[in-house]
Amino acid sequence: MLDPDVVANSIAAALQSIPELVAELGGPAIPATESISVHSYYSGEENSVARVVSQMRAPSLLIAYWDYLGGNFDGTSVWKHRVNLYIRSRNKASNGGASSAPHLWWMCMNLPVTVPEGAPNLRYVSLCGGNLEIMDIPPLLHQTDELGQDFFYSTMVFPERGDAGPDGVDFYCMPAMAAAQGES
Repeated sequence: MLDPDVVANSIAAALQSIPELVAELGGPAIPATESISVHSYYSGEENSVARVVSQMRAPSLLIAYWDYLGGNFDGTSVWKHRVNLYIRSRNKASNGGASSAPHLWWMCMNLPVTVPEGAPNLRYVSLCGGNLEIMDIPPLLHQTDELGQDFFYSTMVFPERGDAGPDGVDFYCMPAMAAAQGES
């Protein structure tokens, strides 16, 4: 299984490579690494996802690794990584040309990425050295925080190709394990 922190950081890097998205989020004055960030889970209420989402500055994107699902999905996928993308758009009063949260999501899903390689969009790039495959089609959902402010989120699901062994090397499930152990 790939390290969840590596998965979340790979998604962030791909989104940070979209120039139009970075510009809409305040670039170049606000670096992409600040406007598109990854939530890290540490102990303590002050770092809960709900609190961080409610304190997101507008505009910004927050990536939070949600969970992973185990199973045999298609014969080569053992894990599916679920990652939430939280979207807070710019206040329209601060900029008449501000994009809505649904448009920011559209930009994330449809504009070309250059990291880790050039691809038509995030939906068509293999991340983590090709071990994280093209994502399942994500929904876009509306939610209201405790202050009554609207935000949107999308749960992205990325199948992991094969499984990573204890040394981090990719192998394809049972046949690769048997070969590594000298069985035929």
